[in-house]
Amino acid sequence: MNMLESKVIQTRFEKEIFIDEKSNIEINGFRSLDKNTPFYEFMIGLDLMRIRDNKYYGNKKSYARIRISEDLQSLFVLEPDIQSIFAIKNQQEKEAAMELIQYLLIDSQIFKQVVADIIGNLRKTNVVSSLEIKELKVKLAVLEGLLNVTEENIQFTIRMENIA
Repeated sequence: MNMLESKVIQTRFEKEIFIDEKSNIEINGFRSLDKNTPFYEFMIGLDLMRIRDNKYYGNKKSYARIRISEDLQSLFVLEPDIQSIFAIKNQQEKEAAMELIQYLLIDSQIFKQVVADIIGNLRKTNVVSSLEIKELKVKLAVLEGLLNVTEENIQFTIRMENIA
């Protein structure tokens, strides 16, 4: 029997269930350093199954913004401005969402496979300019760092941020 890992966030209105499968994890929106942003950033999207009154209520995609310091030593989890996994949740529910993200970044082998797949695809990318090569090296360094995240690396900051 093949058992799947899942995590449940119980909210006032429903249960949001994350099943640890590749198809339920998305990594996108990578941003590199520039003179206005001294950090790297990307979004993690999770497909969550919703159960309300013990009935399937549909799926939803929820996001968390991940920010990594310039020295690649600290990782911050922030609330994005759209489809936030922290939206409309009280403090206890937000803590459950943080626990889910912490599980994902530290313990989930499926998440690490998703990251490894992205790294593999990036390594196959045909780049020609020195700027593209530099950007590719940065992405690879950030993503390779995600494969070795520890609890000490993570800092949760739940606040809305609109970064232009």
